[in-house]
Amino acid sequence: MTDSVRFSVGIVNHGSFDDLEKCIESVEAQTLAAACIAVWDTGVDPDRLAEVEARFPTVTFLGGENRGYAGGANGVVQALRGSTPPEFVLVLNPDIVLDPDFAEVLARKTADSSEVAIATGKLLRPDRRTIDSAGIRFPRHRRPRDRGSEEEDRGQYDRAERVEGASGAAMWIRVGAIEALEIEGELFDESFFAYHEDTDLCWRARRLGFDVLYEPGAVAVHARGWQKAERMKVPDAIRRHSFKNHYLQLVKNEKGRDFVLNLPWLVVWEVLRLGFALLSDRALLGAYGEAGRAIPVAWRRRKLIHARARRLSDGS
Repeated sequence: MTDSVRFSVGIVNHGSFDDLEKCIESVEAQTLAAACIAVWDTGVDPDRLAEVEARFPTVTFLGGENRGYAGGANGVVQALRGSTPPEFVLVLNPDIVLDPDFAEVLARKTADSSEVAIATGKLLRPDRRTIDSAGIRFPRHRRPRDRGSEEEDRGQYDRAERVEGASGAAMWIRVGAIEALEIEGELFDESFFAYHEDTDLCWRARRLGFDVLYEPGAVAVHARGWQKAERMKVPDAIRRHSFKNHYLQLVKNEKGRDFVLNLPWLVVWEVLRLGFALLSDRALLGAYGEAGRAIPVAWRRRKLIHARARRLSDGS
């Protein structure tokens, strides 16, 4: 029974207080009530945070430091697991507004499917006609792409299916799978700080034998803070994180055989990335050094992931 499914909601907020209020309102309006709602706030505006706390007295507010999206998500998920953990945790960006039955639909579709560790719904842009994300795919150059992004929603993604990834903007996670998914105590890899920590987690989940589900009946609106037309408004350091994290998730998760098969696409993509950095965004060039310094940790975690995958496939 869906009514018996217990889930909690964690929101990672970095100064987006107007969005945060709308997000919390949509969570509180769910037809399946959340057991707990918690917000990890990075502490950029304590006065504004106090106003939101006063408006939502039943919400738990945590944090006070900026650990990036990955660290904030880990912090809020860990708090929600608590002494009586829910069956699922729904991790949200503050610029998400859920349709009232979002959680109920996902609970109904995943409650009895233990192989599904992660799920998401159909994310639309604020006009509700344009698709933001219908799950995520990994092309052969391995740069994750939101399925259907910027397409008009004509029902082309109205079939529930297993996908390669789910956006961290609205990610439904089975709590019982978290221990298997954690590497060195981290669900989301905190060396990523921001961007691609969601696709890295989904890639790892599939490597470990779990499924990622896309369910179009669960609908939410995503304002999306980073769009192509406004990419240069994003701080240089954050753009570099996105650039470097492509390499980290590749190092951690790609199988050797697949790397060889995809090598022509990877080489072409890297030439294009370098050309873009040189010609259009030279601030990205520092990401190569950042990636180089982070790769030893990524390589160590790769070994742990692959060893765990082998154990699970052997049934040990």
